[in-house]
Amino acid sequence: MHIRTFNRHTFHSGYKGKSGGIHPFFEMLYIAQGTAVLEWMGGEYEVPSPSLYVLTPNTPHRLVRFQTPFSFWYIEMDIGDQEACPSAEQAIYWNRLQKEADYSSEELRPIKQTLDALSLSLEYKYRGSADYDDEIVKLDVMKTIRLIHNYLRNRLHASAEPNDKANREFIQTLMRHMETSYYEPIDLTALSNRVHLNSSYLVRAFKSETGITPMQYLNKLRLSAAISYLVNTEMGVQQIAEATGFNSIHYFSRLFKRKYGMSPQQWRLAQRK
Repeated sequence: MHIRTFNRHTFHSGYKGKSGGIHPFFEMLYIAQGTAVLEWMGGEYEVPSPSLYVLTPNTPHRLVRFQTPFSFWYIEMDIGDQEACPSAEQAIYWNRLQKEADYSSEELRPIKQTLDALSLSLEYKYRGSADYDDEIVKLDVMKTIRLIHNYLRNRLHASAEPNDKANREFIQTLMRHMETSYYEPIDLTALSNRVHLNSSYLVRAFKSETGITPMQYLNKLRLSAAISYLVNTEMGVQQIAEATGFNSIHYFSRLFKRKYGMSPQQWRLAQRK
């Protein structure tokens, strides 16, 4: 592991700026005092204190709308072993939890203790103390990441059974989104990011509620739109594939034939006869 930056900032009353950027490094952002909003991965996260955010490489991020005084520190690092880093899905899920995170709870207390140790190391660094040790910082970072992995695993395991009311709400949100935007590029990652849920959990919950996966529902919408174009327009099959969000005419034709037993053009001719 290589630590690129380990730094802190405090914004006082009257500060109106923004803080953030993009870089090819994994980052831990710790909010020690005050509140703000974190813009990241197309979403906004309320940032209370204390809270910890994990930011994956090459993802734009910035802090805005501060309630001062606002203090935070951050570490940018090249982990090396990418498998050790939280995935984008895990990071989204973890960051989403921070709004209501209770760091005095039994589950989060070990993480808070390690963050306190990192805060102390940063104090040593700024004082130029001989007690500052880069290797200890690296160990505390890896310990924090490991604790986050364990926390998420335990939480997801505990919530494996769908919560009907909550699931129904986010599934209906996704269904409405796909119904109005079916022609746009949409994949499972984009849908997961939209509701800030792990993609595998999303698939399970969506299928439990509707009987099909999110992508199967999306393809169903696209094929229904394609049928309308075939019946009511003279658009070619290539044009219809593009208009309904399929990025490949071959994929569109294969799905269509699987559902209707013939190619789009054959289906159109059969209807006209």
